[in-house]
Amino acid sequence: MAPNGFPPTLSIASVTEVVYDHLRGRILRGLAPGQPLRLNILAAELGVSTTPVRMALERLASDGLVIQAGRRGATVAPLSVADFQDIYAVRRCLEGAAARLGAALMTNAEREEMRQLSRRLQEIVQSTPPDLDQYLESEWQLHEVCYTACHYERMLAEIRSFRRQAERYFRLALAEGMNVLEDMDQQRDFCTACVSGDGGAAERVAIALLNWTVERVAPILANSRAMAPVR
Repeated sequence: MAPNGFPPTLSIASVTEVVYDHLRGRILRGLAPGQPLRLNILAAELGVSTTPVRMALERLASDGLVIQAGRRGATVAPLSVADFQDIYAVRRCLEGAAARLGAALMTNAEREEMRQLSRRLQEIVQSTPPDLDQYLESEWQLHEVCYTACHYERMLAEIRSFRRQAERYFRLALAEGMNVLEDMDQQRDFCTACVSGDGGAAERVAIALLNWTVERVAPILANSRAMAPVR
């Protein structure tokens, strides 16, 4: 068994996936913007070769979480209100379209799955304190049921990419005072619109939900110490 607990028979692709998940989790949970991500140090820390670490960093760069600067190496990407708003402008276009198309095509089984996920979200927010990881996972599953129903795989891939880029901002806002109960109200409305099969209503609610998020998160980000310029 390797020092990090990985079985020695794992392929490079499998090890890369584990390293990617580990580093992404550290960044999402507050690794400081501008923090150096030294290839050799990370490889030694995780007990792997530099190859899966390099591949994981490339994936994180495509997610907008890491900046790669040639010989200067990789660093945690900076945060900015402008970047946050840019991400959400794209999300409004993509997710609005996916909600409109998906809601009209959902099966009865998919509608029931959304109802169950909505109930699961309600259970999570009623716990003390709410488990943020479980909430975000279930919230995404709720949306993905609808979006997947439209059967546009490239659109769904782009939605997933921009959601990954947005997650760090959303987590920061929740950590600095945004109330998850308020978000739950919006998710309930989204579920209701999708389950009704009304694509137009689902699109309007999806866009309204994203606008609601920007209106509440942007001021929190602007006043956050994590948003200070990286030196």
